Amino acid sequence: MPKRLVLFLALIATCFSAGATELSQLARKDLLDAVRPKAATLAGQPVRIKVDRLNVDRNWAVLVGSIVAASGKGMDWSLSDGCHPDLDKMLWVVLHKSGAVWRVKHMDICASEPPYWYMEQYGGLVWPCGVYAGLEDGSEGGTLESRCRKQQTLRRR
Repeated sequence: MPKRLVLFLALIATCFSAGATELSQLARKDLLDAVRPKAATLAGQPVRIKVDRLNVDRNWAVLVGSIVAASGKGMDWSLSDGCHPDLDKMLWVVLHKSGAVWRVKHMDICASEPPYWYMEQYGGLVWPCGVYAGLEDGSEGGTLESRCRKQQTLRRR
C-alpha cells in the first residue's frame, strides 16, 4: 500500500475516533471528587458515587449512575432535598472543566426518569456529542450521540 494512502487512512481514523475519551484513574477521581460534595449536600448525608456511565468529550462530562450512603448501605432519603423515598433514583450530572478544575453545571440525585430523555430543558443537545455516547434517545435503537452528530452535520450544510 502506498505510504501516502496509509498516512491518509491513519489521519481519517484519528478524526473519526475523536470525541469521547477514556479517563485515567486520576482524572476519574478528580471528576468524582467534584461531584461528591454537591451530591452529599443534596442528599443530606455523606455519599459514594456508583457510576453506570461516564462520558467525557473535550471539557465536558456527563455522569449517569446512583448514589449510596458512604457506608455502602442504603440511603436515608428522608434527609434529602426533595427526593421521594419510593421512586427510582438516578444520578445525572453534567460537568464542565475550566482550567484543571471540574465544576458541576447540572445535577439531579433522584431522577425518577432519565433526564437525558428531556434534553430541551437544557437547551437541546448543546454539549459535545461524545458526552451523549450510549444514552438512548427514546426512539427505537437511537442514541443522543447519533442525533447530536446528525444535527451538527445539518448545521454545517
